[in-house]
Parts: sequence; C-alpha cells; structure tokens
Amino acid sequence: MIKSFFIRISSVVVAAVMMLAAAFVPTESYDVREPEDCLLNFSILSDAHIETTNLQRYRVFNKCLQDVRKIQSGNDAVIFLGDNTMNGQVIENMMFHGSVRMFLKKDQKVLPVVGNHDIGNDEGDPVKLRKRWCDFTNAFFGKDLDRPYYSEVIEGCTFIVLGPEANKDTFDLSMSEEQFSWLEGVLKQAAETKKAVFVFSHYPPDDATDMDGEPTDRLIDLLAEYNKTNDLFYFYGHTHMPLYLFWSFPESDGFPEVNLPRLTELGSGDDNKIIENTGVGAVVEVYGDRVIVRGRDFYRGEWRIESDGEACEKSYSLKNAEPKEKEEITTLFPFLPGLTAEENG
Repeated sequence: MIKSFFIRISSVVVAAVMMLAAAFVPTESYDVREPEDCLLNFSILSDAHIETTNLQRYRVFNKCLQDVRKIQSGNDAVIFLGDNTMNGQVIENMMFHGSVRMFLKKDQKVLPVVGNHDIGNDEGDPVKLRKRWCDFTNAFFGKDLDRPYYSEVIEGCTFIVLGPEANKDTFDLSMSEEQFSWLEGVLKQAAETKKAVFVFSHYPPDDATDMDGEPTDRLIDLLAEYNKTNDLFYFYGHTHMPLYLFWSFPESDGFPEVNLPRLTELGSGDDNKIIENTGVGAVVEVYGDRVIVRGRDFYRGEWRIESDGEACEKSYSLKNAEPKEKEEITTLFPFLPGLTAEENG
C-alpha cells in the first residue's frame, strides 16, 4: 500500500515537471458513430516509447491523451499496447503513468500490455523490469499482477492481455505452458457467453514462441479454432507500420487482426518533426451485430482518412449477433393492451 502510494505520487510529480515544457491545445469533443446503440467502446494506443531524451514524443503522448478523454460516451477501457516506455527505466515509467493519471479520468479502466522495450529490449534484466512493470501497473490501474498476462470482463465481453515470459529474446511473444493453458481456460469460459473476445498483445500472433524461443503455431491455431464459431479480434503493435486499410487489418490467420502503429511516430533525423502518421491509434465500437474499428488521429483530434478520402476503418459482422428487440406496435384495442398488431388480428 505504502509502496503503491509513493509510486503514484512521485510519478505524478515527475510528469508535471516534465510537462512544463510541453504545449497543450484543447481538442473538440467527438463520439462513437451511434451512441444510443453502442454497447461498448474502447480506445487503443500503441508504442508510445516514452523516454527522457525525447521531449517531442512526450508532447505528442500528452496531447493524444487529451483527445482520448474527449469522447462524449466515455471509454469503457483504454488499452496501451506495449512499448509504453523506451527502456523500462523508473523515470520513463513515472512519466508515462503520471501523464495517464493526470489526463485520463480518475476512474478510467486502463489495460496495459508489456512490450519488448518495457522489459529492456534485450539490453536490460527482463526479470527485474517485468516486476517493475507489474509494480507500476498494480499501483496505477488497480491490479494485482505478478505475471505479464491477465484477463477482464467488460460489459460482458472478455478482454485478454498476453505477454512475453522468457528472459531472453524479448523481441518475441514467448509463452509458457502455463500461459497457454490459462488462455485455453479463459476462451472456454468466454465461449459460454457468446460475446466478442478481444485479445491484446504487443506482438503479431506469428511471433509466438515457446520458452526456448522456438516458433510455434499453437497460438494461431488456438485462436483460429475459437473464431470458427465465436467472435475473436486480435490487436497488436510492435511493427511501427502506419495505419492503412490495405495492410493493417489482416485476416489470413483465421481471425481478424489489427496492427496499430507507433503513436509517437516522428520524422527521421534529429529534427523530430510531426508528420502525417504522428498520433494515430484506434477507437473500437461494439454493437449488437457488428464491431467497428475506426482509425483515430488522437494528435490532431480527427478520424483517420485515407489519401483517397475513404475513412480508415473496418466493420466486422458478428457471428453471434444479438437480436434486436422487436419494437412493440401500439394496439388500437384498449381491452388488449400490450399485444402487437399481428396478435390483435
């Protein structure tokens, strides 16, 4: 308790000091496409890469958080898809978590994911840095984790976070037998609900390995089998590829995938210029019969549009769509209240 309190307070102080040099511009509010029918919505941001030596990235991150908060319907969850820090350093974690605490709503549900940079990028001690990730996650987001994977149920839908466990080759999604067995159990429970399942990993599914670093198709096979009769969506970052319709929404593995870009993408060289792909993430909207993934330019406060003017978004029909409630037709016969026109002949 004391440790968590100290982590929270010191992180907010550090973030506040670092932000003195950052300029903030209010953004206009926005909302999901159909607020009255939307059952669940959440925002996803990936690869913030917060570091002390790049204040421009920090400015971008803080401005994006302001836009995330502006959605009128609120966020049922905000997901940070890994590589939230550049090196997993204490000061970087303080900057990242302090900003999240200051800019998002106090009671905002946040689901963080572990990326290779968060645990040293093969240059630090993964065991130490993984524990640090757990400490900050527990202190700021009300969790009680001692491992990099977990699940939560939000508005009936299952949210699954996967994470690397090996102490070397952190560039891959190394999964233990325990994590695989746990995942199988979570999916079995989720199948009973007939609700959509959302899986989050910093890594593409084909980057999965066993604990010895050997590539395995076990994860893809498991998720593809589940998606045959259920609705499953897999989100990942890591590649730093810009968000475009023609390559960011693959389905060749047997389930829908969305590859999120680096949020703090900047121009090459030492100038760190803001470019077209700076500040891009996604807003996911869940309806009774479909899921829509909408590219969002959180930095500029606008929806992502392709060069041809088409919206950068993808709509998926749900196999287990919820039937719409039949609208009751008012009867003309007061002695038979509540009956439909058909029932009244």
